[in-house]
Amino acid sequence: MAAEEGSWDQTIQEWLIDEGYCCAGALAYLESGEMYAAAPVEGEAGWGLVYKEDHEEEIMQDDMSTKKVTINEQSAFLEAAQCKRPPNGLWIGGEKYTITQTTDETLGDQDVKVVFANRPKKGLYIIPTTTQVVLAMYDEEKGSSQNAGNCKKTALAFAEYLIGAGY
Repeated sequence: MAAEEGSWDQTIQEWLIDEGYCCAGALAYLESGEMYAAAPVEGEAGWGLVYKEDHEEEIMQDDMSTKKVTINEQSAFLEAAQCKRPPNGLWIGGEKYTITQTTDETLGDQDVKVVFANRPKKGLYIIPTTTQVVLAMYDEEKGSSQNAGNCKKTALAFAEYLIGAGY
């Protein structure tokens, strides 16, 4: 799949971004959580929205003190895709999201887990397929059509397409 990365960026663009229901999207390997394709494609803008290299953040501890912690977004994303709660939270593109819901959906004849996480005016869906993980993000400030319902519907359709294609 690595040789096809550019075409996967375009596929994400067509399925998630072009309709206006998502502001960003990505595909990652289910095994490692490593993202290999992102959109919006233009200027590689998608990468800035979906991924940030390891970074330090102040994390609130149980005793209400804060502690500087190195955030590895790939490992947190993989844990979320496995329906686990990352110990330092789910960070995508340098922003912290709160996992608020995990549901079961049926796509064709396959059951999938759907993880929903949000932050003020933004949200995202994580949907593991057979071998991939779909990430779809929305930002309410980028248009009235960007909301949780439209983003979920679009992400599920893309995940169903991937499953049907053997991914």
